[in-house]
Amino acid sequence: MSKQNENRFSRDLEKCGVIDGELILATCSGGPDSMLLLHALKSIGARFEVAHVNFKLRGEESDGDEDFVRNWCLSNGITFHCETMDASGLADKTGKGIQDAARVLRYEYFEDVKNQIDAHAIAVAHHENDQAETLILHLIRSTNPSSLGCMSHRTRDVIRPILNWTRDEILEWLKADRVEFRVDSSNAENKYTRNRIRHEVIPLLENIRKGTTGHLANWTHRLRVQANAVDSSVSDASREIVEYCDLDSGDGALCKLDLHAMGGSIWGDLVLDRLLVERGWPIGSREEALILKRATVGAQITNGADILRRERDYISLSIATSAPKNIALERTHLDNLSGLEFPNDPSVLWVGTSKLSDPVKWRPWDHGDKLSPTGMEGTVNVSDLLTQWKVPNGVRDSAYVLEDGDGDVLWVFISFENTILSRVSKKVKVNLSGTIEAFKAG
Repeated sequence: MSKQNENRFSRDLEKCGVIDGELILATCSGGPDSMLLLHALKSIGARFEVAHVNFKLRGEESDGDEDFVRNWCLSNGITFHCETMDASGLADKTGKGIQDAARVLRYEYFEDVKNQIDAHAIAVAHHENDQAETLILHLIRSTNPSSLGCMSHRTRDVIRPILNWTRDEILEWLKADRVEFRVDSSNAENKYTRNRIRHEVIPLLENIRKGTTGHLANWTHRLRVQANAVDSSVSDASREIVEYCDLDSGDGALCKLDLHAMGGSIWGDLVLDRLLVERGWPIGSREEALILKRATVGAQITNGADILRRERDYISLSIATSAPKNIALERTHLDNLSGLEFPNDPSVLWVGTSKLSDPVKWRPWDHGDKLSPTGMEGTVNVSDLLTQWKVPNGVRDSAYVLEDGDGDVLWVFISFENTILSRVSKKVKVNLSGTIEAFKAG
């Protein structure tokens, strides 16, 4: 029986991508699952060292676990690594639960030890029952379908050689080979959600239909294959749909989602949803965000500092800026016009003083502002002008106008995406025989 178990474990270790002779860092709490992991590695002659973390959460019992694993390593000639860590302190500081805090500290320590000893991988003792419990946890906690794939035999440097073993199979091997282990008293407490699933939910499901634990674990394998396929397809679609912006542009823009590309892909909505999940948007706001595809230009949804806005051809995601960029104006009188050239510079307005009605006001544009542009009859709304220039709604607040004493807009000016756009009123005329003024924005 032991030989069959060893052969099966060797095959499972190969599934984890471990080549014979590579050094493994095996994690061990002293419980039945992790002691089976150590026993199995030793039985097949694998190269491994052991890491243990003492969180001091159960007083003398925690110290007893540490001594137990250390003594096993001494008796079997295995290098032992141990660290005492404060999970309660991290939980208080971050607001995490103690189990979550302990998991963070534990894996950080394992990673450090792995790097120090140049190990190939970190082996943990998750098994089939853990897989079923994790699936139920994700079903009641998460709305991300990809999370239902749960654990795999290998996740980066972490391997799970006994993931396909049931708890009963583990106990049978331990009993057959007379391997001792410790029992964590906290595993019997129902104050932890996972323990309630283990002691209440799983037994109820097994009572309803025997074999449910294995059935749930098998579902995670199927769901993981599908999740990997979806992730690959969404990544391909994202490259077509999402254009990331220059973070130095100053307008807070993060990216743009091409509406045409979104509509042409079955993954369009999922690309947007994944993007917002990464930004921490709750599900209600993410569902509302999908409505922007059919909304009018300028419609927006916010979440914290994030702004999702409908533009003409795309949806933009940006971070709210505290205030529009202030654009200064420099005014210069020019009396000597001999040899004067008028460079074609959109950031400079030349005005004959005889045609200028003071006081001149330089201000951010406002809805209702109109311009009588050169080369056109009548007036045009400044808002329509910004639309013609394809200025995103998120940066329109940075547009300025120059208004004379009669209340007429002489000049419209905006700078965005390293481009300067401006338009002049037909009221602005330059007479070379008179005094000229130059207005320079910047």
